[in-house]
Amino acid sequence: MRLMLASLTAFLAAPALAGDFATLNPLGFSADGRVFAFEQYGIQDGSGFPYAEIFVLDLDEDRYLAPSPVRVRLDDEGAHLDAARRQAREAAAGLLSAHEPKAEFGLIVASSPPTELSADPHRVEFLPRAIEPRIDEPVELRLSLLPRPDAPEFCTAFGHGISGFRLVRVAAGPGETARVLHEDETLPDSRACAFDYRIAQVQVHGTATGRMRAVALIGVKQVGFEGPDMRYIAVPVPLD
Repeated sequence: MRLMLASLTAFLAAPALAGDFATLNPLGFSADGRVFAFEQYGIQDGSGFPYAEIFVLDLDEDRYLAPSPVRVRLDDEGAHLDAARRQAREAAAGLLSAHEPKAEFGLIVASSPPTELSADPHRVEFLPRAIEPRIDEPVELRLSLLPRPDAPEFCTAFGHGISGFRLVRVAAGPGETARVLHEDETLPDSRACAFDYRIAQVQVHGTATGRMRAVALIGVKQVGFEGPDMRYIAVPVPLD
């Protein structure tokens, strides 16, 4: 009985020592497909503070539209996560109203959340439209790590170095060349302690006719207060 209670206590206590993996919530595309928005939220490890963040990305210019990223953290362990999400939505209301992102404008064509163990987190191959017989060539994305030698000491607390990443669209056929979609030369402050990445999700707009746009959501694993944390960034994926 004592052994059982000890095992149960250890199991219940384990999450308190874990890192913080944000929940990813794509908000969708604008009607013309140019703008994509997503939300991430969770409870910060160490502090126990709830947070919510909203990102609105111009896919053609590969830049976030001001005032995004919108970041809200409620510095109160007793505050509810819903309150943080509501405040973030209120802060981003003007931007969301201007572009009206909607989930129904897009299609999730690849997904590999951090709980997925059977897929390669650094490679996806997908069709941009769910049509049979196929009318599109498969699209393949590959992600590679770019280790950096200049890791600050506080970033190595859990035995990891730091790394950027490169995302490439692989050539699909003869005569085509690979396209580098993203390659880190430096790391922004928000990824100062990043050490691993994964292609978490790919979404495509314009799945029927006309121009198609796509975006890859990249999971960023980084050193947190009590263990690894995960946050997300978006990278446009040209399909033309």
